[in-house]
Amino acid sequence: MQRDELMVRRAMADVLTRLFRRLGEDALPFYQQLKSDNDPDILAAISTTSSDLKYLDTELWAENMVELSRHELPVVRRNLVPSLRDYFETFPDDKRKLLPVLWQDGDEVVRTRMRELLIKMSDISSLQFSSRITDLTDHGCDLTPLWQLMDARNKRSSQSWKDWLSGIGEMPMVNEKVMHVSTMEAPDSLPNLAEALETLDEELGFLD
Repeated sequence: MQRDELMVRRAMADVLTRLFRRLGEDALPFYQQLKSDNDPDILAAISTTSSDLKYLDTELWAENMVELSRHELPVVRRNLVPSLRDYFETFPDDKRKLLPVLWQDGDEVVRTRMRELLIKMSDISSLQFSSRITDLTDHGCDLTPLWQLMDARNKRSSQSWKDWLSGIGEMPMVNEKVMHVSTMEAPDSLPNLAEALETLDEELGFLD
């Protein structure tokens, strides 16, 4: 009986995205109940599905991310990283200080994904990247691993950002790209294949 109940809960966790689309806020009790489960598979699914909350209530979504960023299971914290770009676009001031919390996470996978996310951000938006590294610096976070990763991609590319942080250089600028943000609604028209693949690479490239 216990195994059957576990399988039912896992199945519910796997279809939560569909429930949100069909039921909207009425699906929140299912989410909250499953979030308090102690099964790792359920919690992994729930942490991934948590990104759907932004379509219902952005404040609830943000507070939920803060809660999960301190979860004891590393997989839960890892699954938050792909949602951070949307979070920073919605809350550019990061008043909840989600970035410093995850930056100093004890799990190396989380820290690696955070560095890769910021590297991708530096390629897309100088303003976003500058806000993030300023916040990290203000909270005493060590940026050395980030600089090392930047230089591994492009030798000495981190120096201009270090100079800017020190006040002795101008902010490095890149051509800003307008990123598509899903509304979970069917579009009136579809992009061509090349544009779709480029967007997919920009969204998921930091997880390679």
